[in-house]
Amino acid sequence: MNATAHFLIPFDLGLELDFVGEDAKEIFKEVSTRPAHDLTFSGRIFPNARITSHLYKFGIGILQLTIDIEGDMAFMADLSCRAEALSVGKIDIRSWGHSLVDDLIHRAKKFATHQYEQRLKDIEVFPIFVFEKNAIGTAESFIHRHRKAFYGIVAGEPNYDTLSDFVLEQEKLENFGYYENELILVKRFGAAIASDEANTILKLVRLAFSSYWSLRSYNFLLDKETDEAQVLMSRLPPYYKFWMMPHRYQKFSDEAIAFVKDKMAIVDSLYNVSAHIPHIDSDWHLRTVYKAVEKQFDIDDLYKEVEVKLERIEGSYNTARDFLSTNFFIAVEIVLILSLAWMVMDTTLLYIIAHK
Repeated sequence: MNATAHFLIPFDLGLELDFVGEDAKEIFKEVSTRPAHDLTFSGRIFPNARITSHLYKFGIGILQLTIDIEGDMAFMADLSCRAEALSVGKIDIRSWGHSLVDDLIHRAKKFATHQYEQRLKDIEVFPIFVFEKNAIGTAESFIHRHRKAFYGIVAGEPNYDTLSDFVLEQEKLENFGYYENELILVKRFGAAIASDEANTILKLVRLAFSSYWSLRSYNFLLDKETDEAQVLMSRLPPYYKFWMMPHRYQKFSDEAIAFVKDKMAIVDSLYNVSAHIPHIDSDWHLRTVYKAVEKQFDIDDLYKEVEVKLERIEGSYNTARDFLSTNFFIAVEIVLILSLAWMVMDTTLLYIIAHK
């Protein structure tokens, strides 16, 4: 069986982007397409590999490595499960992906509207297999004949051929196809497509995967922000060290302002970019497919997690500043009261001495 395999390698840019010119309304930009070194897997060489680089407005880059393959479903399942064992030339695919990241980040900076101090440095490999639509017949029959192999492709299950009937029944493969001969299988670790609109569906899967990766990077960033806030909170001076409070208050204010800038960029990305996906708003078919694919990546839960972290960190900074300002004024009042008491005592003593 013939298929085209696309291996998506996402990475965090540490930037928020805004394109110009004809691309201004697009959510992503294709920055390059070129031949790649031959791919090697289990001693088999795949020539004519192509590499395409994409940049997404919400700060994610995607390297898309594409090859044409011929083999049975078992081979494709093994390739999907062990995608990280691929080599590009003489370099394993993960190291190869890392070697391209810095250059793409440099090229992306000309579109940057905001830069974060830290970024997620992990990458992974997400395989997508696109089959010729006329070769599969009826999609449901095709899935049933190869359902164990499809588990290997989309669920990353290396022991797919030994799965029990219990697993196959409890975790049924769900086809998101709109027509009976349209195949769209997507889970967290892979996808399989056979459709007249395969290229568009590939873009939707890539977008959903990029959104998932974006939320992962936001969660990473906010975890670091939380750690920094906790360190600062642990160093809050007691009220009797009032001379330290103005400096600490300024420190919290600076950190809070930096966080607010990050928060504004994150919120803009979450609600103003990802929520408006070009080309599918008026297409019920594509919109339904995209919503179904999003669920496989737990996009809604990740959104909520990011929102909760944003609120908690902002609340921590506000609470700390309120604590410092309150304690500072309490300390100042105590000093003033003590100064006033000392003045009264001093005046009284002088008065007594003067009348002796």
